[in-house]
Amino acid sequence: MCLDCWEEEGRPWMLTDAVRQWSPVFRDVDHYGKLHVVVEDWNLDDDNIRACMTSPLTIDEHDLCVALLIMSVGERWATAIRSDDPDFHPQVI
Repeated sequence: MCLDCWEEEGRPWMLTDAVRQWSPVFRDVDHYGKLHVVVEDWNLDDDNIRACMTSPLTIDEHDLCVALLIMSVGERWATAIRSDDPDFHPQVI
């Protein structure tokens, strides 16, 4: 978990149904595959997500990318963080 990166970004956070839905998918996709820069390195900006989408992806990988692009920055960070720690909440740290 890269909480230092999250801190540097200003601690964006938004817990939504989409976050709850996509956190397990974020956790379960291949972290050393075509989405490595997104799901392992947590480069959650549009450009990195779109760059990953230029490769052939599984349905789950593609759908995760689409979902992330629709999400706000806070939702993206919450999805990444909760993929590592489903009970994490920023008010608890």
